[in-house]
Amino acid sequence: MKRIGSDFVITTLAMLSLLGLFTPSAFADTFVVYGATGNVGSLIVEEALKRGHDVVGVSRNPASMRNENTNFSTAQGDVTDSDSIVSTVQGADAVIIAVGGVGPGNTPEEAIAYRGANAYIEAASQLGEETPHVIQVGSGTTLNTNGVRVFETLDLEPGTRVHGLFQGHWLALGAYRQSTGFDWTVMSAAYGSIMGGDASVGSYRLGDQETLFDRNGSNSLSVEDYAIAIIDMAESHTVTGKRVAVGPLY
Repeated sequence: MKRIGSDFVITTLAMLSLLGLFTPSAFADTFVVYGATGNVGSLIVEEALKRGHDVVGVSRNPASMRNENTNFSTAQGDVTDSDSIVSTVQGADAVIIAVGGVGPGNTPEEAIAYRGANAYIEAASQLGEETPHVIQVGSGTTLNTNGVRVFETLDLEPGTRVHGLFQGHWLALGAYRQSTGFDWTVMSAAYGSIMGGDASVGSYRLGDQETLFDRNGSNSLSVEDYAIAIIDMAESHTVTGKRVAVGPLY
């Protein structure tokens, strides 16, 4: 089912998050998580399990994933392989892609985020109406600051790992924007904002294309609060067909 993806909804969600009106789902959902052992992905898994959801962590080597929670299970799969995605995500309530990394030559086209987005779009063409809502963790370099894309303000040389990684996220966003027939959301925290080790405050703010700052000019956001925002979206499916900025309360 298609849902509204408007600036009004984003503003409403921002107010709800500020007021603390998001509540855990009354029913257990099943979330498939790619990148479940990463810095962000592992906290997404923990937040979902804390709310009583079932989580399937996907890896090429599932034996490497350890979690004692009985609601956690593993599956062997590859986020860059559409056939693998089709066989893994059927029946899920939402799929979360929290992957990074680059391929040979550090080209944006070989970045895992971009290849994963393309693979999911191809999988959606096979799954049709049964395609689960996908939420992809995006890069803050794809956001704007004062109308300028953050990536353009960085002095990054093509062929380097960071150039390929960040530009790969931009290509992934573009691929989703050109897709049709399924629900997607890309959620981006500000560039560098979740790397400072800030303590969780249990709240966040949502926006559109601009980097979000608090009243003191800081864009810092804890990884835990970023994970809370992602699971809130996975439960509510409120904003689809858009990229959403995630940041601190004003």
